[in-house]
Amino acid sequence: YIMITMNLLKSSLLLLISSTSVQSFTTTTPSPLASLPRTTKKTVDLARPTTSKTTSTSLAVGTEIVEPSYNLALGSLALGAAFGVPGSPLKSKLSAFLGGIPLTLFGLFLAFQTTTLRFTLDDDNFSLVKSNLESTGENVVVGGENVWSYKSFVNYDVFPSRNFPILIYFKETQTPEDQWNIGPGEQANSEEALAKGAVRGQVHFFPAIGNTEQLIGGFEKHDCAKLDL
Repeated sequence: YIMITMNLLKSSLLLLISSTSVQSFTTTTPSPLASLPRTTKKTVDLARPTTSKTTSTSLAVGTEIVEPSYNLALGSLALGAAFGVPGSPLKSKLSAFLGGIPLTLFGLFLAFQTTTLRFTLDDDNFSLVKSNLESTGENVVVGGENVWSYKSFVNYDVFPSRNFPILIYFKETQTPEDQWNIGPGEQANSEEALAKGAVRGQVHFFPAIGNTEQLIGGFEKHDCAKLDL
């Protein structure tokens, strides 16, 4: 039980770091959002532009909004309950402290992120916005809005798999190059990684708080670069 709990806690900490990095995506210069042909997906009404007290963005007609997914939040809450709820075969004082409480809190955090954030896809860019479609504002680390051109993508993937999404990953070259080796970028841009076929760029991870099939389908539709490593 101790080993299982520690592994789950380790995974939760990794997800926590990744999910907070959702608010820390980087970019150089924001691009204006163009319109897409109207699809059956949820779209934004141009006649009702969104504004913010600080920084706002206007989404064009046809911009596709990735539907939220609470699967990851519910899974974390279920694991927290399994380790912490009275009567559970996995419950003990140690498991409740090491697994139950952290996983439950983390599940609530993921539910909050899923409720308050949205990903959007237009003709040219992939963006992170608030659930009311306002801009998330300037990035607190390097500045610039959370908008990335598809042309800047050098890779993307889903971990551990597309059928069981926990983390979404993408790598881009739009961020200033002097930021690329910060955090996980140091390993992702190492000589060893490049020798295996990696391409240099800024790494981004975020928890699968949106419909993964819709998101990856959008990346494929817009011909985002993907490495077969």
